[in-house]
Amino acid sequence: MTDFGDGAAFVLGGSGALGSAICTAFARAGVPVGLSYYNGAKAGEATVENLRALGVEAMAVRANAADRASVVAALEATAKAFGTIHSVVYAGGASFTPQFFSKTDESVWQDWLQHDLMGAINLATAALPYLRETRGSFTSLSTYQGDMIEVRGGPSAVSKAAVDRMVKVIAKEEGRHGVRANTVRCGWIGTEGVEGLFVNMPHLREEKKKTIPLGRIGTPEEVGETVAFLSSRRAGFITGINLTADGGESL
Repeated sequence: MTDFGDGAAFVLGGSGALGSAICTAFARAGVPVGLSYYNGAKAGEATVENLRALGVEAMAVRANAADRASVVAALEATAKAFGTIHSVVYAGGASFTPQFFSKTDESVWQDWLQHDLMGAINLATAALPYLRETRGSFTSLSTYQGDMIEVRGGPSAVSKAAVDRMVKVIAKEEGRHGVRANTVRCGWIGTEGVEGLFVNMPHLREEKKKTIPLGRIGTPEEVGETVAFLSSRRAGFITGINLTADGGESL
């Protein structure tokens, strides 16, 4: 606990593949975890069971990232259960469907802006009182498209670019309170969704391996450990960075 102090971590979107891996990384460091889900109640409870098996306290709450009151309530429940919150992670986002910019429906843009960008803003705003108290850390997942554009990835690239800048604003303004803020820009990570793309497009996995200098797809566990490190006191002098975890693809 010396790497984090008293209290818990809160992961919005902790029921998803990357969110669950982040929760697990915190648990392995001995940190109690509060996580949220939106539609995935069973996945959220399964993650809680796995965390408890690692020897930490954990709880799951439902939260709609697009509704600030819902996010506030989720954080309040976590703080009540564990005393306080020292690490807050945004691992949410909208549903991703590859499409060219010229063919992307307005509803898709609205979905990304409401459930991703505003979700991150709502979480960060609600989290700041807790993080000021604990001199804690806010971390958001983002996309490697901050360094290179992927064809048919427009809504994600645009929304996450705004999240990247938001994090830098928080780092600049909240540093005086001891609060740190960073993003982890994820490349091709072997989540269920990505593996589904590979099943539907068998050639894609090998094509991606050729464009990634490390020659492989990343793992959710690697993202989880990266987020846990940035949230910990071991990264105590790191703030305002957009750390790209893509195996070097964007170089």
